[in-house]
Amino acid sequence: MSLPRQVHAELLDTLAPDDPRAIGSRSDLHRINRLMATQSLIRGPLDKILHGSSAIRLVELGAGDGQTLLQLARHHARRWPQVNLELLDVQPVVNAQTLADYRALGWNVEVIRADAFDWLAQPASGAVPVIIANLFVHHFEGERLRALLNGIAARASAFLCCEPRRSRLALTFSRLLGVIGCNEVTRHDAVVSVHAGFSAQELSALWPQPSAWSLREAPAGLFSHRFQA
Repeated sequence: MSLPRQVHAELLDTLAPDDPRAIGSRSDLHRINRLMATQSLIRGPLDKILHGSSAIRLVELGAGDGQTLLQLARHHARRWPQVNLELLDVQPVVNAQTLADYRALGWNVEVIRADAFDWLAQPASGAVPVIIANLFVHHFEGERLRALLNGIAARASAFLCCEPRRSRLALTFSRLLGVIGCNEVTRHDAVVSVHAGFSAQELSALWPQPSAWSLREAPAGLFSHRFQA
C-alpha cells in the first residue's frame, strides 16, 4: 500500500538561522546528503544538461548554505567553465568562506535573498538559467506546487530536482537518524519530509505542457526521488 502524500511544516523553517538547533540541523543535513548520495544523483543529469555549454547560468532554489553545489563545483570546475551561480533562499546562510571557495574555482556566485515565487514572478533578464533544487520542492502541495512548477518552466531552459522518496523504506530510515546523532529538529523534519515526498510520476503530471519538454522522473538511490525537465 502506498503512503498518502501529506505536507506539514518543518521545524527548521521556523527557526532563526543562528539558532543552535538550526545550525546543528544544517550540519545533520550534510551527513544525510552524503548518505543519500545526493551529489552523485545530481551530478550525472546535470553534467548531461551542461555538456558543451560555453557559459552557464545556474540557479539553485532553496540553496541554504550553498554546500551541496560547492562539492559538485570542486569536482567539475574544469568541465563546467564560466559558471554564473545564483544561490536563492528566503533565509540564505551562505558564509564568506563558501563564497571564497566558489570564486577560487572560477565560478561567479551571487547570493539572492528572496522568496522563490517572488523571484520566479519577476520579468526574466539575462541568460535563460538551468534551475536546480535539492530537498525543496516537497515543501509545497496543491496549487502552490503547480504554481512553482509553472514558474520554473517559464523561466528555465532545464530543471533538475532531488527530493525525498515517499516510501516505507525511506520512512523507516528517517526514524533511525538518532542513531547517527541527528538532533531533534532533524529527526522531526526527516519524517515530515518523507511523508511530503514524491513517488511515481507525480511531478510529471503537474509539469506544464509536458509534450514540449523531455521529462524524466524516477526513484534514485535508496531514498531519493529525482525529476528532470
